Amino acid sequence: MTERLYEGLFLVDASVASQNWAELEALMTGIVTNHGGSIEYSEKWPEQRLAYEINGTKRGVYFLIYFRADTQSIVGMRNDAQLNEKIMRSLFVQETFLEDEMKRRKEVAERRMAEPEPASGAPASGAPASGAPAAEAPAAEAPSAEAPAAEAPAAEAPAAEAPAAEEAAEEEPAVEAAADSGESEAAEEPVAVEHDAGAGEEEEKE
Repeated sequence: MTERLYEGLFLVDASVASQNWAELEALMTGIVTNHGGSIEYSEKWPEQRLAYEINGTKRGVYFLIYFRADTQSIVGMRNDAQLNEKIMRSLFVQETFLEDEMKRRKEVAERRMAEPEPASGAPASGAPASGAPAAEAPAAEAPSAEAPAAEAPAAEAPAAEAPAAEEAAEEEPAVEAAADSGESEAAEEPVAVEHDAGAGEEEEKE
């Protein structure tokens, strides 16, 4: 059978990811390889706030995988991901532009690895100067499809406003971004109108 390049996007609970990421990563890559998929590239996205709660969870972490597999194996991967309690959302996409997208992400990752780390005590590039107020992170848009709500790499994926796959990996969504793709803002309460006490007294005299 002819193998095609696919994009798989998984969403997991941020609190679980922070405790044992290695186990979660093995779980998600295993879903692909157990059905004959061959992984070519993967990356973990930063933690972010979800656009809406999923089973009481407000923050999540996305894991992106590019892999080759035959079309029939995708059904089994989707089923395994949906039945696993540790995976809140999942999305599998096959598009013609994925080859270029994967290549671009690999190049970005390689450049990051080659960049020297900032000297100890020196602020990271783009970081606010000491004492300067921190700017609020813009709402990031995340993936959605098959359940998730947000713009994912090649289609809409999981729930959270996370970075679109077309965006460069270096432009990682600021979390609180809504991702940190999140919570609904409380509707503004109507402002009570105060009546002029003096006007009331004049009406009584008349």
